Amino acid sequence: MRQIPVEEAEVGDIIAEPIQDQSGRVLLPAGAKLSPAVLARLKGWGVFTLNIEGEEQEGGRSKAVLVDKLDQRFAGLEDDEIMMQIKEIARGHLSGS
Repeated sequence: MRQIPVEEAEVGDIIAEPIQDQSGRVLLPAGAKLSPAVLARLKGWGVFTLNIEGEEQEGGRSKAVLVDKLDQRFAGLEDDEIMMQIKEIARGHLSGS
């Protein structure tokens, strides 16, 4: 099981634990598969994190996604030597070296 912010949930993710409202009413049972309609409603229901079936990934995201996000954040800064050094240090940290 892994806990993720609602923003990172994807269609097809499977709920590991029931989602309840503040009154204890079950909004989604364990084992429910997320649909586009449910994803659109979660925040309106006051749900901000989800327990999803599957193994925990580093920071809740795969390393490939993290490296892609890193590249996006440093896009346009290629002429800044210090920023590129920071990017490479971060990339090394993500890869475990």
